[in-house]
Amino acid sequence: MVYDMTPIQWLKHVIFHPTEGYEDMRWKKQGSMVISIVIVFFLLIAQIVNERAGGFAFNMSAYSDVFNIVPVITKSIIIYVAWVVANWSFCTLLDGEGNMRRIAIYTAYALVPYIVCSIISTLMTYFLTLDESIWSTAIMYVGIGWTAVLIITGMKACHQYSFTKTIVCIVLTVVGMLLILCLFVLLLSLFQQVYVFFYTIYTEIMYRVRS
Repeated sequence: MVYDMTPIQWLKHVIFHPTEGYEDMRWKKQGSMVISIVIVFFLLIAQIVNERAGGFAFNMSAYSDVFNIVPVITKSIIIYVAWVVANWSFCTLLDGEGNMRRIAIYTAYALVPYIVCSIISTLMTYFLTLDESIWSTAIMYVGIGWTAVLIITGMKACHQYSFTKTIVCIVLTVVGMLLILCLFVLLLSLFQQVYVFFYTIYTEIMYRVRS
C-alpha cells in the first residue's frame, strides 16, 4: 500500500476500504478539515434536494411555494455538529484516543455514501413510477447502510476501541445528541421569547412617542 496520497485519494481509500483506510489515515495523521467542511456543505445540499426536488408523484411538497430552511439545516449541519460534540464528550469519559478534529473528519468522510445515494435516489424519482419506487428506496438504504458501516469503523479506529465498546460509545453519542438537540430547541424558544418581549416594548414605546 502506497501512503503518499492526495486528500481526495485518502477519501476514496477510506470509503472503499474502511477498516484499512481509517487505520492508515489515523497512523499517517491524514484527513482534511477543508474537505470535511465541503462534505458537510454537500450534506446540506442533499437535504435541500430531498425537500425541493424529485418527481411530483414522490414529493408533491417540493412544488409548494413555502420552504423553511431551518429544519433542513437542523437535519444536516446541526445534527452533524451535535454528533461530533456528543461523541467527543463521551469518548473523553471512555478513554478514547480521538480528538474533536479527528472525530469531525472521520464522521464527515463517512457521510459521502449517504450524500451520493440520497441525491441519486431523488433524481431517480423523475424517471420511475410509483410501482418502481423500490429502486430509489434501495439506493437510499444502500447509502444509509454504507455510511453506518463507515461510522462504526471510523469511530473504532479513531478511539482505538473494541467493536463492543464502539457500539456502546455510538449509543451514548446518540443519547447525547438528543440532549444537545433538546437544549438547542429550548435555547431557540428562549431567544424567540426574549426577542418578542423586547420587540413588544420597542413597539409600545414608538407608539407612545408618535402619539
